[in-house]
Amino acid sequence: MDDFEKLKDKISRDKHFSCSQYKDPYLKRRFAIRMRATGAKTYRSYIKVLDTVPDEYQILLDVLTVNVTEFFRDVSVFTEVERVLRSIIKEKQAKKQNTLHIWSAGCSNGSEAYTITMLLDQILGPKTKDFKITILATDIDNASLKRGSDGIYDPNLLKGVKRSYLTKYFEKINGGQYQVIAPNRKIVTFKKHDLINDRPHAMMDVVFCRNVVIYFSRELQETLFANFYKSLVDGGYFVMGKTETLVGEAKDKFIPVSNKERIYRK
Repeated sequence: MDDFEKLKDKISRDKHFSCSQYKDPYLKRRFAIRMRATGAKTYRSYIKVLDTVPDEYQILLDVLTVNVTEFFRDVSVFTEVERVLRSIIKEKQAKKQNTLHIWSAGCSNGSEAYTITMLLDQILGPKTKDFKITILATDIDNASLKRGSDGIYDPNLLKGVKRSYLTKYFEKINGGQYQVIAPNRKIVTFKKHDLINDRPHAMMDVVFCRNVVIYFSRELQETLFANFYKSLVDGGYFVMGKTETLVGEAKDKFIPVSNKERIYRK
């Protein structure tokens, strides 16, 4: 076993963190970040760092799981998502249903979940109060969940937000940062969840998992896509990253809504 494999094996054993589920090039890039920071020249020397520096493991795990994203990332996707949300709401109103459950899996800093709250408010307007909306935002990274729960963002993450939305859905706070207004924050529940080891959430109308599975092995991707399929109610929607591709059984189970924007229906 070479030193790279020994490092992966050590992390998996010590922290029950499934390194084997990630692609090697991704792991090597992330390991390199901490090796440069700690002055470790080889994987073997970095193993010694993990054994001797108390906080290094937590810093490494943060680096491995971090996925910074911004509001309205890939505008064309959210244009299509808005159409999907309008369709779902119209169907629910026709059936006299008033619950809407959405899961943002691998939510990172929460910007995706809050983007969805803005779209729903635009669609429903005053009728928002007639709906019981739950947006579950999950991630494995505690720091990301804290940022999302606080709802405070630097202006550079808001460059995709229309000026009218910025005025309506954010409050400027000290230091030039912006905080999502309280009514939108209340809709979103942030919760720690490991996509690899924890059971998937159920009865979802829409599942978003964008730019997450690209880092995982094909075998794990197949498992996750199958789990997301099970998470959805009949006719529910799955939204994935534009550079990602459905693989395994899910490829034949989902109906394409927009292949270009990677939106599918159960």
